[in-house]
Amino acid sequence: MNDRDAERQEALKKKHARTKRALKILGTVMVAAGLGLVVMGIVDMAASISNGEMPALFWGLRVGLPMLGFGGMFCMMGFRKELIRFSKDETVPIINEAGQEIVPAIGAVSGAVKHAEGDLCPHCGKANDDGAKFCRHCGAKLLTECPHCGESVKDGAFCDKCGNPLHK
Repeated sequence: MNDRDAERQEALKKKHARTKRALKILGTVMVAAGLGLVVMGIVDMAASISNGEMPALFWGLRVGLPMLGFGGMFCMMGFRKELIRFSKDETVPIINEAGQEIVPAIGAVSGAVKHAEGDLCPHCGKANDDGAKFCRHCGAKLLTECPHCGESVKDGAFCDKCGNPLHK
């Protein structure tokens, strides 16, 4: 990046910071003013209803509610980075804690799956003891000798040791 690009980037950062500061100030002022007008309109309306008169300051609601909404929107835009950082700082420890609590369960499930896959008969699908050469339920061969490397491996399409096909 050359000096001109660096200057342009710095100018954009300064402009962005000024815009955020203006949104924060404008939003806060609009929320405060809008809230004041809404309260004024509600109090006048309640007093007018109890006296049987027409509310004189109803315009406070008509002006204050939109001001409150736009002020809140400007505040959200101005404080977005701070709000997101706060949310992240509140969420990440909970996620980490949940991850630590679930690690043993994941290990148990993956161990059970690994154990089940290693001991299931490929013919009848029933579980067998570790290291069994034949299925105790159907008598099928559980291990076969690889014609390429000579290892005894689980019967299947390919050798677990060398990756070559077990059957022609």
